[in-house]
Amino acid sequence: MPMLLFTGLLLIGRIIHTGYHTFLFIPWNLFLAIIPLYMSHRLCMAKNNKAGLVYFGLWLLFFPNALYIITDLFHLAERKSMPQWYDLLILFSAALEGIIIGFLSLADVEQFMAKYVNKKLIPLLLLGIFLLSGYGVYLGRYLRWNSWDIIADPFALLIDITHDIIHPFRNAECWLVTCIFGTWFFIMYRVFKLFRERGVSINN
Repeated sequence: MPMLLFTGLLLIGRIIHTGYHTFLFIPWNLFLAIIPLYMSHRLCMAKNNKAGLVYFGLWLLFFPNALYIITDLFHLAERKSMPQWYDLLILFSAALEGIIIGFLSLADVEQFMAKYVNKKLIPLLLLGIFLLSGYGVYLGRYLRWNSWDIIADPFALLIDITHDIIHPFRNAECWLVTCIFGTWFFIMYRVFKLFRERGVSINN
């Protein structure tokens, strides 16, 4: 993808110019964002329902990573070593790539779901997925959990999740982040699909 190459070149240029590895987390985050795209492709090629469920579960586990990159914009700050506009371009470019990769993977999953689920229910399922992703973004950004912690440290993760559910008013920010980000992702995906469908229509 040209955008990934562009972001990579921007990062290399920044490292050469400053000598610092300030944004070296971006390639790792983009790598994590690509995992759900790989899983969605495997899901579409699954030859049986059991394999399909496995790939869907793995996709759902890693999907929030693609959307999480938008929160890397929090790292934007005034730095003497580099113009702020340059850092903004790096962070925004990576965030946009994460969202596009995530939406492409979801388009695969939606195509798969259409084979088994009533089409009228799919928008509700998508909204549910995005709300779960919004919560995943909160877990990653504010509580610093990772997707693999469901295996590495499941009990501590479960305790934090249970605390959020049992004490919703004490954790109001958690549910605001979940609902607002989830709804925004859902709206953006609908816009993404609209542009994609119009692009296909024009080409045809």
